[in-house]
Amino acid sequence: MENFKIKYLLTGITFFLTFLLACSEIARAQQTISGFVFHDLNENGLYESGEPGIAGVMVSNGSDIVRTDENGRYEITGKDDSVIFVVKPRGWTTAHDSNNIPQFFSILSTAGAGGSDFDGLAPTGPIPGTIHFALTPQEEPDSFRVLVFGDTQPRTIEEINYIAHDTVQELIGVDAAFGTTLGDLVFDDLDLFEPLNQVIAQIGIPWRHVMGNHDIDFSADTNWDARGTYLRTYGPSWYAFTWGSAHFVAVDNIRWIVEGEDRFYRTGLGDEQFAFVENFLNEVPEDELVVFLMHIPWTGSTPWQDESERDRLFEVMASHPHTISFAAHTHRHYHHFIGEDEGWPGVDPHHMVSMATVCGSWWTGAPDEYGIPHSMMRDGTPTGYGFLDINGTDWKFSFKAARRPADFQMHISAPDEVLYSETASAEIYANVFNALPDAKVEFRVGETGSWMPMAFTEEPDPVYMAMHEREQALEDVTWRRAGNVNPNARHLWKANLPENLKPGTYTIFVRSIDQWHTYKANRIIRITENSSK
Repeated sequence: MENFKIKYLLTGITFFLTFLLACSEIARAQQTISGFVFHDLNENGLYESGEPGIAGVMVSNGSDIVRTDENGRYEITGKDDSVIFVVKPRGWTTAHDSNNIPQFFSILSTAGAGGSDFDGLAPTGPIPGTIHFALTPQEEPDSFRVLVFGDTQPRTIEEINYIAHDTVQELIGVDAAFGTTLGDLVFDDLDLFEPLNQVIAQIGIPWRHVMGNHDIDFSADTNWDARGTYLRTYGPSWYAFTWGSAHFVAVDNIRWIVEGEDRFYRTGLGDEQFAFVENFLNEVPEDELVVFLMHIPWTGSTPWQDESERDRLFEVMASHPHTISFAAHTHRHYHHFIGEDEGWPGVDPHHMVSMATVCGSWWTGAPDEYGIPHSMMRDGTPTGYGFLDINGTDWKFSFKAARRPADFQMHISAPDEVLYSETASAEIYANVFNALPDAKVEFRVGETGSWMPMAFTEEPDPVYMAMHEREQALEDVTWRRAGNVNPNARHLWKANLPENLKPGTYTIFVRSIDQWHTYKANRIIRITENSSK
């Protein structure tokens, strides 16, 4: 009996010590953090006596969101392997580093993060009890412009040079509030983050980044560790900010999955990020514009890890009628309206833009006279970038082909020469890179010809097909050939020439009109009595 009592007592003591240890671990991994969001009067980044707090500013731990009180003070739960960040409010800005990357966060990671292939995030030390966020005022009108990049995705320093000469040089000093790259900043080599950032910084505006599937360390075993280098370089992989009259949500929709020897990714957010998006939208008035920035399109691309999560996300997003999305990843450019057939529950379809990429088709194709690959995308879109123009809840998007005039918005495919007896069977195509799906596209032959409709079609782009055939016929090239033809150019229109055109040389005029833009282009064609071939 005595032995039983001793054994029972020892068991109780062991349980109690285990309980205390568990409590200690929880306390170490999670604690309350407080601080001030303040007007940094002397812009030194330090909270000092006399610097006023800013009321009503959102602060997040990656899932929860709190607002500062009338004195600028906040209190939020912090935990290990997370990021505390301020949601930049309208009319204020955080400091930026030497590469114009906003500094609006504090990373909490006692063990750090990373895999074995790259330098990741070093341990940040014990979770602090206090974190302050410094802001300075700036003018932010209702109308402003955002510069948008799809995948820059260099493999090497040489390809960073392509980015510099093909794209960045013509944008230095551009009139835009800020810029963003929609993921796949690099092509697996995370050591290229820094030289890439240095090049893009030459544009001279603040730059926001989005996580892509080629921006993670594939040697890491967890989502957190896979992002170690990204976290060290850019901060949180999901966040939000307000600029002018619009609210922006940068989404990390890459889910890194390790199953035995298999390592792969799927589309998804995860519970914490989903809670953050939901909580942020709860803080945003329903009559204001919300812009989602992500890498993988919501639909039509990489499968979701959990399709039900997408459906729940659409329910949350649809609560705000003025919501749009920008993605990249596909290396094609198109406008897509997500409707009921894809699970969108809103009254009106959701407008998603799949961005043309800065790298085009991954810097492939024959180099031009300056040594830069043409890298035409497989839907016929040239390398380029875009401008998002916002005015209140109204917006429009413009595409700019790199190193081309601003009015280069389409290419026309037509035979150089057609027998006059065969004109009615001769097809012409217009690839209008940024046209909306309901654009009215017409053509006429000659200055006095009648305008005739062209029909929307989903076919391979003839210009890309001809280029691909020429390159495949070459032997012993030292550059990467363009990839296979994509069968779904989503901004292509076609028509047949009028019959019985008299022999002569003509100009084919094409115009495209949608709610945003009118685009025009021309192509010269010969109509002959006899073939000269």
